[in-house]
Amino acid sequence: MTHESLEKNIEISAVRLIKLAEERSWNKISHHMTFIISDCNEFKGENFGEIRKSRWKINRYKIPQPLDQVIGVLKNEYEDLYDVNLYIFKALRKETVIEIQYYRKSNLNPDYFEKIKDNQPMFHSKITLPGYALDGAKFDINRESDGGPRHYWNLFLYEFKYRRMMKKLEK
Repeated sequence: MTHESLEKNIEISAVRLIKLAEERSWNKISHHMTFIISDCNEFKGENFGEIRKSRWKINRYKIPQPLDQVIGVLKNEYEDLYDVNLYIFKALRKETVIEIQYYRKSNLNPDYFEKIKDNQPMFHSKITLPGYALDGAKFDINRESDGGPRHYWNLFLYEFKYRRMMKKLEK
């Protein structure tokens, strides 16, 4: 990948993310995409749950922009980009807001940095699955941004079944 193909790689990753979301969630996913951008160091927390809450609190105040505006930030950071991850922040009827989260090489361990300093950035499209969807069940893609009664009901049922199963195993 080159500096010039950055936008093309983001577009390809975004299309893959939309397809993945359409396969795994019950939401209608709009193909009109807007983007927010995040540096992984923006989010604070001791564990995954705290980092997820911090991420949501920070990202909900960001204004979604078209891809060409967000690409400028990434091009400025290109030499220091290690990993670029795309997540669906919110799927609305008329637009899908995609978060582009990037990790910098300069934030890595100095020994590891020496090994990867000349590597090109990696691109990933990711969806976090709730526990109740691990068996392939469809889920609400917006559960991290606004939850919803269906998500909370499925979460309640999953925890209930899990506790019953654990009690049976203890006997």
